[in-house]
Amino acid sequence: MAREWLDGYLVCKDDTFPQLLLLSERQHDAADRLYRAAVREQDAEKRLKPILRGYDAIGSTRYVDFDTTRQVYPTRADKCHVSHVALDTTSWEQKLAQSLEDVPEVISYVKNQGLGFTVPYVLDGREHDYLPDYLVHYRDGRLESLNLILEVTGEKKKDKAVKVATATTLWVPAINNHGGFGRWAFLEIDDPWNAKNAIRAAVAALQTQEVSV
Repeated sequence: MAREWLDGYLVCKDDTFPQLLLLSERQHDAADRLYRAAVREQDAEKRLKPILRGYDAIGSTRYVDFDTTRQVYPTRADKCHVSHVALDTTSWEQKLAQSLEDVPEVISYVKNQGLGFTVPYVLDGREHDYLPDYLVHYRDGRLESLNLILEVTGEKKKDKAVKVATATTLWVPAINNHGGFGRWAFLEIDDPWNAKNAIRAAVAALQTQEVSV
């Protein structure tokens, strides 16, 4: 598979050449891309299983307690167990919180801060932890509600693409295969002012996919 990619799909721009892939960081990056592609295209996700933490494998908003100097958005008590959303990017994240509160299908939501919820990923051969923006408990008509991981996407960057690919092709299939933590899905929101429509469209597409499978 690696040889086929090198021979037929590798594009060398400007003065680059294939031997640069022998450098450790680029080598790890290429291997990681090939691995995610194999999982995505060859039904390997059916065999993925999560490796749970040996401690605090299950988190809760009950234990969230922190101080912040950031601007905050007061949440609705019937929609969020945490009193405020600490804002990284004021307009985008606040608008998404407001949209989530206005969607009847949203049972509850929380900004992923102080929860300890992370998705491990590898970039250039180094291990990192990805903190998605929001976690949403969503009523989609099934007997068991859906857990949505939402990411508010701004500028396109390499590390963001790797985070999203890892969450979509590795983390979500693995946790769903486990079967003990409910149903999960991942969604990028690139326009918080259209979040309601984007979420509903994504959930509808997911339901169609589940039925076809």
